Amino acid sequence: MFKSYRRCEKGITAIEYALVLPPLLFLIFGAIEFSLFLFVQSSLEGATFSASRTGKTGFVDSPATREETILQALDDRVGFFLDMERMTIESKSYADFASIGQPEPFVDVNGNGTRDITENYTDSNGNGTYDTDMGVDGPGSAGEVVVYTVSYPWQVLNPLFHAYLGETIEVTSKFVVKNEPY
Repeated sequence: MFKSYRRCEKGITAIEYALVLPPLLFLIFGAIEFSLFLFVQSSLEGATFSASRTGKTGFVDSPATREETILQALDDRVGFFLDMERMTIESKSYADFASIGQPEPFVDVNGNGTRDITENYTDSNGNGTYDTDMGVDGPGSAGEVVVYTVSYPWQVLNPLFHAYLGETIEVTSKFVVKNEPY
């Protein structure tokens, strides 16, 4: 009786379909999710590039401030599909390229290579405290080097991937420009 069932091929297509469909759907949804992520990354890169170019020229779209003009350049590029309220935008200006990411200078009295509370330092950014990054917040002035960093928490759309990727992925774009002599 069971020998006849072993040779029967009725329904084999349904079984194969049930075995192949879940991994196939997982791959398709993964490709869509990855494509959307790459689209957001590319768009954020383009928007940051556009905003940094606007910032380095010193252009101000009156009656707005320079910072508002830079934000508007960013909003024009990605504001229609990314929530500008969730976006983190930072700009730090430096005297030259060599100063980027460098700590404020200090007198290392005990020679341990780190600044202790009792050691004097030069307050390069004028905020009244010692900083491990001497950059000044803002788009800087003529001739200064500015690092623009734009971050966006991309919401992973497919709940199947939350276990692997988390619910959000931080998408970050960074550009370094030297302001023109305006």
